[in-house]
Amino acid sequence: MNIEYKVNKQISTEEFIDLLKRSTLGERRPIENIKCLNGMLENSNLIITAWDGSKLVGVARSVTDFHYCCYLSDLAVDEEYQRLGIGKQLQVQTQGQIIT
Repeated sequence: MNIEYKVNKQISTEEFIDLLKRSTLGERRPIENIKCLNGMLENSNLIITAWDGSKLVGVARSVTDFHYCCYLSDLAVDEEYQRLGIGKQLQVQTQGQIIT
């Protein structure tokens, strides 16, 4: 399996919802409120995604100043891809965007 990580690759609200459902994080997010989810994506200034080919399998969504503070608000990995280190790598990739 070759997982590719991408920084700030735009994803659709539908892709985000689908992943939230596949990760079980959807149980704790307003997946029926499209306006809210659009805002969540549009107002995040750092999104790291994990891809298995063309399939979105993970996302780390953050708000950051890119220097000191980074609030990782969502970390979701498709249940079928959990325990493979994808979540950890999403965190590493997120931390790598912070300039100290």
